[in-house]
Parts: sequence; C-alpha cells; structure tokens
Amino acid sequence: MPQVVAFLLAGVFGVLGLILLLWRPGPRCWIGVRTPWTYADREIWDISWVVGGVLLLVMAGAVLVSSGAFYVALALFILISLLLPIYLYRQKYGTLLFWKDMGWVDYRPVARCQHCGHTQKLKDDQHLDEAICEACGLTLREPE
Repeated sequence: MPQVVAFLLAGVFGVLGLILLLWRPGPRCWIGVRTPWTYADREIWDISWVVGGVLLLVMAGAVLVSSGAFYVALALFILISLLLPIYLYRQKYGTLLFWKDMGWVDYRPVARCQHCGHTQKLKDDQHLDEAICEACGLTLREPE
C-alpha cells in the first residue's frame, strides 16, 4: 500500500474513531453498529459505539504498521462489531429474539423468564428489572 494512501486511511479511521469515542448519540439509521439488538437496547448501542471507536483507532494504527496488520484489524473490527452486541443481548435478555414496533428503527427487546423459559415482549430496555412473567407470575430476572 502506498505511504500516502496509508496515511490517508489512518487519518480517516483515526478521526472516525475519535468521533465515536467523543460523541454519544442515540441509535441512528446512518451511523453506528446497526443491528436489531443494538436498536432494541440503548446500553448495548452505547457499548458497541465505544468498542467500534476503539477498534477504528486500532485500525488507524494498524494501517501505519503494514497492510497485513490492517486487514487483520479490519476483520477483527467486523467480527467484534457484529458479534459483541449479539452476545451482550443474549446475556442480558436470555434470548436473541426482538420485536419491531412501527417505524424503521423501532426495535424492542424480548426477554426470557429465568424460571419457566417463557419469552415476552418488553416496552423498552428499562423495564427488564421490574417485568413480571405472563406465564408464571414471577419476575423475569432475579435481582443481582
């Protein structure tokens, strides 16, 4: 890779990484890790936003080292950015299910009851702690 292209790519990835670390908007349809699981939970969106910023800074440094390091960093960026929100959502809600209300980005979480395994729709990610299972009548999650 020519040195001018490497510096240009490092600059672009570095600026994008700093923007992701310093700017914290809510879910957007044009920028960010746009998966249904990140749209359904604001906390997971924020975590994936920060991890994406750090990985972009790693990519900026890797492109200056060598093109091989850049391709490894790019592959890690894609894998981690897509798999981390799925893992975090599964850990938090016990399922990979989600539901979509009206609109293009209006995804909502679905939680699995720890007691009976029943899944139910939640209004938003803030109602997980006080949600009562429709099947068994117990809380969906035990207090930690």
